[in-house]
Amino acid sequence: MAVTHPRTPAAPTAPGTASGTGSAAGRHLAELLARPGPYRDRWLRQVVRATAEPVNQAAVARVLAHWLWLNGDAAGSELLPRALRDRVSRALGGQLLSADTLRLFTAAFTMDERDESALWTLLDERLPPTEAAR
Repeated sequence: MAVTHPRTPAAPTAPGTASGTGSAAGRHLAELLARPGPYRDRWLRQVVRATAEPVNQAAVARVLAHWLWLNGDAAGSELLPRALRDRVSRALGGQLLSADTLRLFTAAFTMDERDESALWTLLDERLPPTEAAR
């Protein structure tokens, strides 16, 4: 399920140039989603059951699923949020954040250019085209 967004790269850089798991980017992504502001507000509207965690991963998975449904990247499966939960958990826990997953997060949460650029830098992928042109 490849996700593209006008402000993000269409594909990762050449093999071997990524930093591995994207743990620093995943931790930073979790921090961005936990801070009061538009990203947190977006997933808070999707909370069904409150948790003690700073970021409700099930709610984040619902945001991602909703974005995929709206953009025709998912075939209306009601199980999609549940299917995304492991991906969300790995990303936010710093275990694994791929370029495709980062593209999905930045698009679904409509991340601003500064936050998006910081995440790409931490992931050690090429910068979004808007930053590379500077």
